[in-house]
Amino acid sequence: MERFNAPLSIKVIYVLNEVIFWIFNLATVLALVLAILVFIGLFGDDMQLHVNLPLAFNSDEIGFLMVNNTPTEVQLVNSYGEIHLIDTPLYLSRIFMVPLLIVIAGMYFLLYTFRRFIRNVRNGIIFEINNIRLLRILSIGLICFWLFTVLYDFVFGIIMLNRLHFGTIILERETKSHASLLIFSLVLWVLSHIFLQGLKLDEESKLTI
Repeated sequence: MERFNAPLSIKVIYVLNEVIFWIFNLATVLALVLAILVFIGLFGDDMQLHVNLPLAFNSDEIGFLMVNNTPTEVQLVNSYGEIHLIDTPLYLSRIFMVPLLIVIAGMYFLLYTFRRFIRNVRNGIIFEINNIRLLRILSIGLICFWLFTVLYDFVFGIIMLNRLHFGTIILERETKSHASLLIFSLVLWVLSHIFLQGLKLDEESKLTI
């Protein structure tokens, strides 16, 4: 049987995925160690957490855009950013560790599933039911990750909206939709169906021979 020679693009994707996967493994271990230290109270109230703010904000800050040595007045509006919780209380550090661990677990599952899928593709195992199932699992996992992200932004935004106070910044209830993540998951779902139909057609052609 002739050995399958994967295209260069598949080999590059496989190598990049391996590098990202093992780097993420290291980051996961460090995050778990940090979470354990936070839950046992080692840092006390000295944590300096930076948290993404799922709220848009307007500001009275006026700046200038320089193009062709001509200044154009601009104002900062509908921006997103992160907040620095200075000397974060221990109870808040523990609360923020929970969604962090959920995100890490979800990302690890997605990376591990994709690693199995791309390894099969590199080895020529493409239109087989096990690999198609991996693609479908990856799609469902991405949809679940999208739902968690949207729900987290929605709940966190409601909680923070009436509790954050700044001088010249006005917070608005306008969270990100993360539509690109949803679209990508749906594309993978469609691809899994296309692969499945290709497998069925291949099996039917073999039966007619």
